[in-house]
Amino acid sequence: METLLRLRAHRPGTLVKHAAYLHARTAGRIGSLSHLIREAALIALTEGTERITKHLLSEVELDAAAEAQARLRHPRRA
Repeated sequence: METLLRLRAHRPGTLVKHAAYLHARTAGRIGSLSHLIREAALIALTEGTERITKHLLSEVELDAAAEAQARLRHPRRA
């Protein structure tokens, strides 16, 4: 998925580095992961940063099922 990003300033390996976070955040759902990465890339483009960071990923709102599962696993995020 990361190799398909066409962001000028994105550092390869960033998404792999945050694999545990991404899995927990999306509850292991590929559709939720795809949405998260796509939305983060769009924000990075519109803001002009052209890179995805963990902070940026944390700002993206996901589907209700993924968000509910993440709250169950990590109650402090709620």
